[in-house]
Amino acid sequence: RPLLYPCEEIVPDRLIGSSLRLGRNGAMIKRWTRTAFVLITASKNLSISPRRPSGHVRLFATQPLVTTLSNEHVDEETVRKSRFVAFAAPAISWDAAQTFIDRVSDPKARHNCYGWSGQSTQRSSDDGEPSGTAARPILAAIQSEGLSDVVVVVTRYKAKDAPMLGAGGLIRAYGSAARLVLRGSQREDVIPTEEVHLRFPSSMLGTVQPLVASYERRRLGGGSLVRGTEDYSQGGMVQMTVLVEAAFVQILEADVIEATNGLGTMHRETGGV
Repeated sequence: RPLLYPCEEIVPDRLIGSSLRLGRNGAMIKRWTRTAFVLITASKNLSISPRRPSGHVRLFATQPLVTTLSNEHVDEETVRKSRFVAFAAPAISWDAAQTFIDRVSDPKARHNCYGWSGQSTQRSSDDGEPSGTAARPILAAIQSEGLSDVVVVVTRYKAKDAPMLGAGGLIRAYGSAARLVLRGSQREDVIPTEEVHLRFPSSMLGTVQPLVASYERRRLGGGSLVRGTEDYSQGGMVQMTVLVEAAFVQILEADVIEATNGLGTMHRETGGV
């Protein structure tokens, strides 16, 4: 059964039994019925939700999966008397990545360099290495492996008599260690998610809480949500962090705005290298 995410097209009853081209998706609907349809498309598979009580049906497209790691892994290699220990783990948010980085980093080591690649955000650090010689190749390794929501930490231990590696040598060494640990890790395909921040007046908490709870009860692939932290220290405003399936972000935003009569907002997690 395909995983679904909603598009914006709402098809009224008057179109049932007819053919319709939806230009934005490049899809030709072959035949409508009152509960489903058959269609032809050159670009992607599509499906349809059950009829809504209003008499409309909503078009859905199959939700693409993303590849991430299924568990943590560690590996290492030595380059000219410098030991590079690499740690990799799944991390669906920057907060989760930070927790992992703090846990595996060695304060006695000279450099604990890392890269985290989310679905729309990246974070990284050269941790004292020359700019661009550690974090960039670590991120490049994650991307070249086709992975998302993954954090990699590479800790470097340098012997006293170890020769200088130079910028090119560091880039190769950090990239190689990152690829080594990633290629030795187990992988899994998951539904893409996105961390967002809902902000609304505290007086609306009784309205927003049930809305969020309704998303929490949804099945996986149907807009499920995981609630995170709640911050009540913003002068009468509440900030609630949630992890929601990426395809449902805009729908959640619309629901929050409607539930709070326009007083609520949603902010996506942003950031860069």
